[in-house]
Amino acid sequence: MLKRVLLLVVALCWCITGAAEEPALGPVIEGYGPTYLVDDRQIALADGFVYKAVFDVASYRGEVTSLNPELVSVARFLNMHARNGTAPGDMDLAVVVHGAALKNLLTHDAYRRRYEVDNPNLALLERLHDAGVRIMLCGQSMAFGGIDKSELASPVEVGLSAMTLLTVLQSEGYALLP
Repeated sequence: MLKRVLLLVVALCWCITGAAEEPALGPVIEGYGPTYLVDDRQIALADGFVYKAVFDVASYRGEVTSLNPELVSVARFLNMHARNGTAPGDMDLAVVVHGAALKNLLTHDAYRRRYEVDNPNLALLERLHDAGVRIMLCGQSMAFGGIDKSELASPVEVGLSAMTLLTVLQSEGYALLP
């Protein structure tokens, strides 16, 4: 009898776990930014609200062959909101990159010269840019890192500094997402 009860409990747990939704990639940034639908939320997303957010991306702790999870978070933001009813046109996003994350913005050639592999973040950067996300780089980090502007991926815009870019964007109504 105890054996049957234990088997029933295990089967129920498996069914509950097996029935749980898997995270989905897309719909805005296909292949990146896994998210869940949250149908049972008590706080509704505001109709017609424009999400103005700037992501402060400074770290990169991964291997040179891995995606920067902070850049993946930008894709998650877009995908999460779109999957839950926000129109992509109601998201006005910017990314300010500085510090160690600078390497994520290099072209494949520049990345290969330094790390002997293609830049794993380049396709994601291009998809983010195609979705209307501005990708901005701290000019101070670029200079300190010995990076020439010609080594940067095409969607990248260079500003004076991350501090300047973040100050200006916040004064324009962008919420800072560190």
